[in-house]
Amino acid sequence: MATTSASLLERLKVAPPGASDWGRLNGIYLPLIRHWVGRAGLASEADDLAQEVLVAVFKGLAGFDRRADGSFRAWLRVVTVNKVRSYRRVVRREEQDAEGFLDRLADPASGLSAEWDRDHDRHVFDRVMSIVRPDFSAPTWEAFRRTAIEGQPVAVVATAVGITENAVMRAKCRVLQRLREETTGLLD
Repeated sequence: MATTSASLLERLKVAPPGASDWGRLNGIYLPLIRHWVGRAGLASEADDLAQEVLVAVFKGLAGFDRRADGSFRAWLRVVTVNKVRSYRRVVRREEQDAEGFLDRLADPASGLSAEWDRDHDRHVFDRVMSIVRPDFSAPTWEAFRRTAIEGQPVAVVATAVGITENAVMRAKCRVLQRLREETTGLLD
C-alpha cells in the first residue's frame, strides 16, 4: 500500500511538485470545474475555462493559506467564479441570468454556494476513493465498503467476507486513514 506523509495540497506547494500530484489534482477537480462552468452558461467553453481555472489554482496554490483564505473548496469556488466573470467580460457575454448565477455562486451564504460545497465534497470523495482503491486487497476494500459506507455490522461483514471481526475493523481503519491522508485540506 502506498502511503503519503503530507496532504496533496501540501505536496503541491513544495518546489518542485511531482507531476503525479499535479495530475491527481487535475483528475480530481477538472470534471467538477467543467460541470460548474457549464452551469454558468458556458458549456461549449467548459473545457478551456476549466483548464484556465486549474492554471490559476496551480499558480496561486503556493500563496494559498487555509487559515487566511478559508477552505480550499471555498477558494476554488472563488477562482472559478472570477475566471468565468473574466471570460464573460472579454467576450462581452454578460447575460443577466448568468451574472445572477455567478453572484449567487460567489456569495458564501447562498444556497448555490452550499450546493457547490456538497457537490465538491461528494465529487472529491468519489474521486479519491477511486484513486486509493487499487492500494487495498479485495477483502480489505469489501470490509471497508460494507462497514463504513453501507453501515453493515462488523460480525455480518466478517462472515460475508471470510475474515475475522478484528480484521474487518482494522481494514475499515486502514482505508479511512488513507482517505483522510488524501483528502486533508481538500474537504476541510
